[in-house]
Amino acid sequence: MIDQPQRRKIKIKMDAAVIAIDSNHDFVTTAAFNYRQEKVYPYLYERGFVIERCQGQLARRIYVTSAARRSNVVYLTGVGHGSYDTFTGQYNNPIFTVGNYSTEESKGKIIHFLSCQIAALLGVDFVQHGCRAFFGYDIDFIFTVQSADIFFECDSEIDRAFAEGLTAEEVYQRVYTLYTKYADESFWQGDLNTFKYLETDRDHLCAPSVDRRWGDPQARLK
Repeated sequence: MIDQPQRRKIKIKMDAAVIAIDSNHDFVTTAAFNYRQEKVYPYLYERGFVIERCQGQLARRIYVTSAARRSNVVYLTGVGHGSYDTFTGQYNNPIFTVGNYSTEESKGKIIHFLSCQIAALLGVDFVQHGCRAFFGYDIDFIFTVQSADIFFECDSEIDRAFAEGLTAEEVYQRVYTLYTKYADESFWQGDLNTFKYLETDRDHLCAPSVDRRWGDPQARLK
């Protein structure tokens, strides 16, 4: 059993910015986008972060690249489709692709994207280009429609935990624990699809605690 780190308050620079990169052009991305709009970004704002939104029609490379290069940006997060080497925005337009973004967009930042597959290559590449910690999945992220908010809650715990000042290692422990809690509840309720997919997503969440290819386990927002 993994102990859950205690919540603690931290001081954030008043201008510390989060870039929210969210597509919402189909059922999958819209469902996740709506959850994040209601549950994630208000929480980050309450914790003292400035939220720079590259969402919907603004979830495109031309807008993200200029926003991500700003010196006060500490965290990139969002939802979009992906492949092993590419994270896409609105209507599957590539935003980050291995070999096609500047170091200024990743250096010194922590990055978390809810997307399929991108941890396998793009997440590693982010770290090689100065990203302090990356969180994402190395296979398809799968969820059940009837329990979608449970899956989004587990993934979004990454954002909430970082906002509370936890280290990447502590973030991973807390997210793993939450995935396991809901998986166990689903099993005992007889919802075996939800149980199976929660365990699969949990076991394919890539982070510095899994392998240093995804950054420094002691990285935290500051």
